[in-house]
Amino acid sequence: MNTATIHPITNHTKSVINNIRSKDELAFTEFLPTNSSNKYLSKITYRNRMFTPELTLFGFLSQAIGADQSCQAAVGQIIVHQISQGIEPPSSNTAAYCKARSRLPENVLSGLAKESGQDLEAQANPEWLWRGKHVKLMDGSTLSMPDTPENQEAYPQPSTQKKGSAFQLHVL
Repeated sequence: MNTATIHPITNHTKSVINNIRSKDELAFTEFLPTNSSNKYLSKITYRNRMFTPELTLFGFLSQAIGADQSCQAAVGQIIVHQISQGIEPPSSNTAAYCKARSRLPENVLSGLAKESGQDLEAQANPEWLWRGKHVKLMDGSTLSMPDTPENQEAYPQPSTQKKGSAFQLHVL
């Protein structure tokens, strides 16, 4: 692979991450549309607490992308955000944030990631497409499947694999 094509993308990604990290805001608040996050967060039942699902989500995203990924740094980021918004900040104790973060349903994060990816793909400049097509990339090098007669017929065992193995592994 030509490294000249990799470095500009890598450098751009690093510059975007560094730009997000350098702000005093919670990460991704400007990128995730409110209607998208509300669609997932409105389904969560919670008591009226300092760490609402929305504040917890953006605190968690800031924590995940931050140079210091500790809960203490995340709470510090939330405190700065709350003060900048003129809102009473939470305590610097991390216990409430950690509990709120553990209550965030996984489908909120995966749903927002999928929807954000689809939105970004829909906004892609047509000049960026390969022959007018959206290219899909797979991350991984193996595929496994049940050792059924139908799969054996469609995907015969490699000659290097012992016959009758109960588990098939095909290297892509």
